[in-house]
Amino acid sequence: MQSQTASEPVDDSSSPHPRSADSSTSTAAASNETWREFAYENRNTIAAVTASFCSTVAGFPLDSVKSRLQVKRYSSVLDCARRTYAEEGIRGFFRGVTIPLVTITLVRTASFSIYTWTKDDLQRRNVLTGETVGSTALAGFLGGAASGLLLSVGTTAFEYTKIKLQLEYLIAMKKGVPYVPRGTIKGFLDLYRAGGILGLYTGFRLHALRDTLGTGLYFGMYDSAQHVIRNNPDVFENVPTTLSIFICGSVAGVSSWAAIYPVDLVKAHTQRNALADLAYESPVSIFKRLSAGGVTKLYRGLGVSAGRSVFTHGLMWTILEKTRSAIARRAGPEDSDARIE
Repeated sequence: MQSQTASEPVDDSSSPHPRSADSSTSTAAASNETWREFAYENRNTIAAVTASFCSTVAGFPLDSVKSRLQVKRYSSVLDCARRTYAEEGIRGFFRGVTIPLVTITLVRTASFSIYTWTKDDLQRRNVLTGETVGSTALAGFLGGAASGLLLSVGTTAFEYTKIKLQLEYLIAMKKGVPYVPRGTIKGFLDLYRAGGILGLYTGFRLHALRDTLGTGLYFGMYDSAQHVIRNNPDVFENVPTTLSIFICGSVAGVSSWAAIYPVDLVKAHTQRNALADLAYESPVSIFKRLSAGGVTKLYRGLGVSAGRSVFTHGLMWTILEKTRSAIARRAGPEDSDARIE
């Protein structure tokens, strides 16, 4: 009697639909592997979307208070918050949040892409290799500046709409006319009907200047701070990774914002004047008027802005770094670095 050879079919009749089950298992495994590859290849995008959404929602009430403090006199930040709540309710703090939720998520995702590409290109050309803290800071600044300048073309109109929605109640009260709430889309269309495309770009030069310098300083400071921490393990070995990320993000956010805050203040007044149909006043004239009482006058509202920057940027970088590191560990190759540059 001949023994059964390896080439002979195996009797698997005792198992119901065995080949079908094997096929389903293989398909599921292939699908899972596809998703793992997708997540790993797009880890920066996924992390940026997640971090931007969470930090925008968390920090928007502070941004709303900052805008009000810049254009109207309140006795304090608490007074502004109290009166806003009394007059407009909790919705007053989130007025105009829809556009930032969409645009900031898209903009920050694009910003990280431009910034990363610029840094990588500089390294490929051996222009700035990132071996020293100075090289790291300059590469980050150039990547951020390129990102800020390019994206300001698409963000000016949306930020102008956000400011309109945040200030429309105050403007209506100042004019002595009834306040009629406008949604985000209606607010955008109102600006377009009133001034066309150019009307939507009121304050564009100031916006571009602010974002070019601010974004450059922001990424340059964050990268240089992380460079110092990574290259001095003996000094920072007892500092938890999460805390170091939060601190680096906070310092980068508040420092860069403080540096360009006067530009943002002049921009806010330029756009406020346009929204209130006031006579045109040049940015230089606004700057001189606001600084007449001393340089500190240019930093009206900075306290709440600093608090917002510390909180939102620390939170954003923490979520971003943790998210992409988690994706790298779970979906990336076993020899991949958990921290993706």
